[in-house]
Parts: sequence; C-alpha cells; structure tokens
Amino acid sequence: MKVYITSDMEGICGVVHPEHTGVDGRRHYEARKWMTEHINAAVEGAFEAGASEVWVCDGHSNGRNVILDLFHPGARLLWGRQNRRSGQVEGIDESFDALAMVGFHARAGTLGVLNHTTNSGVVHEMKVNGMAVGEIDINAATAGEFGVPVVMVSGGATATAQAKENMPWLETATVMDPVGTYSANLLPLGTVHNLVREAIKQGLAQRKDMPLFRFEGPIRLEMTFHDTAMADAAAMVPGSERLAPRTCLYTAADFLEAFRVHWVMIVLATSERWVQTA
Repeated sequence: MKVYITSDMEGICGVVHPEHTGVDGRRHYEARKWMTEHINAAVEGAFEAGASEVWVCDGHSNGRNVILDLFHPGARLLWGRQNRRSGQVEGIDESFDALAMVGFHARAGTLGVLNHTTNSGVVHEMKVNGMAVGEIDINAATAGEFGVPVVMVSGGATATAQAKENMPWLETATVMDPVGTYSANLLPLGTVHNLVREAIKQGLAQRKDMPLFRFEGPIRLEMTFHDTAMADAAAMVPGSERLAPRTCLYTAADFLEAFRVHWVMIVLATSERWVQTA
C-alpha cells in the first residue's frame, strides 16, 4: 500500500498566528517542530496500517518547513514549493492507494483559525461548479482525477467539519477548537498525535470503501478576489470572463486544467497587490 500525506501548517495544534506561519515569524521554528511531529504521527499510523511506502509533501508556504533532523526516517519528503504543477499534492498519481491531509485549515471567510483559501489576502472565495471550496476540497479533487481517495483530514474544528460536509465518509482528527481567527482552545500535543495516528489508521482500513471526490466537467471556476484591481489582473487570463467587479469565471475541460488556471489567476492578482503597496 502506497500512501500520500500532505501537510499544511495553519491546522497544526498550537499554530494560531502569522508569527507561527511566516518564514520570518518570531515563533516559526516552534510551529515547524509541531508540524513535523504531527506529520510523523501520521506516518507512523500509515505504517501501522500496513503501508509499504509513504510519501510526504510539505505543503505550507515555501515548502521548506519540516525539520529534516526530526522527520520520520521511513518516509520520503517532497521539499520546496516553486513550480509545483499539482500544488500541495505534487507528484500524486495512479500508483497511490490513498491521500491523507494533516494540519489543514478552514476556507476563506469562515470561522476558523487563520482561515484562507490558497493565498491569504488575495482570494476572497473560490467556487467550483457552484460549490465554495477550500484547500481540502482542491487537494481531494486533484487526487480524485488520478483515482486516489482521501481517507483522513486533521485540523481545527471548522476545517474538519467542512471536510465532512463534502466527504462524509472520511476519518478526521480535530486538534483544536477555534476561539477567534488568531486564537484556539488546544488539546495536549500527546493526545493530538494519538488522534492523528488513529485517524489515518482507521481511514486506511476503510480506503477500499471510500468513494473518490471529483467534479464532473466542464468545470466552472469562479475566483473572487479581495479587491477589483486583483480581479483586473486575473481577468487577463485568455478565455476568462468578468462575472462581477471582483469575480472572474473560467470554464475548463477538467479539474486539473481549472486548478492550473486558478494558480495563474492568483499569481497575476498577487502581482497587483505588490503594486498597490509599493
């Protein structure tokens, strides 16, 4: 059994502020340690469930957050973020039997710690075929294109609830309850690691009964940005339409095309943000 584990940071127990998540943040190192420990718990659970091979993707920010000296020696690690064509599940293909997500957060504009979608401060909302989606759904749909089911998601309570809304079959590990955007009620780290370990074990045990999460084409991608200037830039993508002052529409043949277009729009919109703050 070959297992793919991807990790973000905003849904790691204890991570509640940009000081944790930013590469220049004063508390970034401790967040990296917690993230590595969460991932290791998931890797241990995967091996205990019978995995013969485990791949891990460092999916947060620049993709260089896992502390290599502490990383589980039995797993492979995808390191670095630049030019990943499949984002947080780069390299996933038909050879994998399951996908698990560790440390994920609520989608933008919902009541979860450090909530955002793909790019904080740029994306206000993303919809696929009329459904509001976050990074959990994006990764699940990408994996689904390769026939890989999602078996487990860990993160804050809002994130795991959102995962269950669209994929009620999967296992979840809720590691903290949101109090506000920058605060949470935490579980002890030892308890959290056990929850993550057991959740992935349970999910992998049921993987053959878990359906794929997929969007049927054509894919209607709607990207709503934080301001009109960002949408001005994103609307430069050939084939896109302007639905509203802050919203662009692109119709793709399949989800993989929509995923790549959404990143191009974000890159363009982000460049406009730097123009405004120069």
